[in-house]
Amino acid sequence: MSLRFEQFIKFTTDSVGLERTFRLFQAAVQILASFAIPFDLLLYTLSLSTGATPSSSSVRAILKALNQRLGLARRFFRLFRFLESFNAAQKLYSKLSSPEASRGEPRGFLVRAGPWLDVFARTFNGMYLLLEASTIVDALQIPGLAVWTPEWERTITVEAQRFWLFALVCGCLYNLLEIPLTMASMPPPELPASLATEKTAQSEKLDEKETEQLKRKSVEEFKEKSRLWKQQVSAKTYKLGRAATANALDILLPGSVVGWVKVQPGTVGLAMFVTTILTGMEVWERCGREVSGS
Repeated sequence: MSLRFEQFIKFTTDSVGLERTFRLFQAAVQILASFAIPFDLLLYTLSLSTGATPSSSSVRAILKALNQRLGLARRFFRLFRFLESFNAAQKLYSKLSSPEASRGEPRGFLVRAGPWLDVFARTFNGMYLLLEASTIVDALQIPGLAVWTPEWERTITVEAQRFWLFALVCGCLYNLLEIPLTMASMPPPELPASLATEKTAQSEKLDEKETEQLKRKSVEEFKEKSRLWKQQVSAKTYKLGRAATANALDILLPGSVVGWVKVQPGTVGLAMFVTTILTGMEVWERCGREVSGS
């Protein structure tokens, strides 16, 4: 069995990976229901398979119901994820407020503000997940079974989305701030001292041929170190940029719910589709590392 197929199995059986998969389906359903060309193609495909042209109103009703069911299914995968967010925020806060963190070299405001943005992002995300979890019974829409009144349920849902928006903003700022800080913390390799061939030849009494060989070896070592340094910096900045882009685009989702961002449902669906791929790549890569290490 190939490692790629094992990685796919790992991804689709992982709770986060499966939630991302359902999110991708939900985004696709919302795009189909919101844009004319994809919707017409869906109607044409259904007419070919059934032999009759279905009613557009009935198909839209089915897509709306399917969108709601997929959203509800995703909520069960993150029902207790607020514990994970609060725990991560508490650990970061303890580390930042410890006496060891206050000692050491003096740091600038941006360097000190970055980790606190991460704390705020995780805390706000925990509040979002906690409020969302409190309405899971009401979201089942079982007659006679509810925790909140309909008015309170709508209010809590909007406030949960507001906390998610705050979390996304803080997360986006943190990732953007980490890009230059990461590059500054990983300086390029220095030119080897052995390239000072004249001094080396005099101290070690090397002839011209040996000096040239030593110089060529030093240049090759320097090129290899530079290549590895570029790979490491590119990998870290790429992941930070990817996370910042996903957070920035995801702002459209809660922003449209709380009324701070005016966008059409189709635009929300497109943003959800793109960010699902971006965030799912991190889960896919983690599953690949777990498969390779097993």
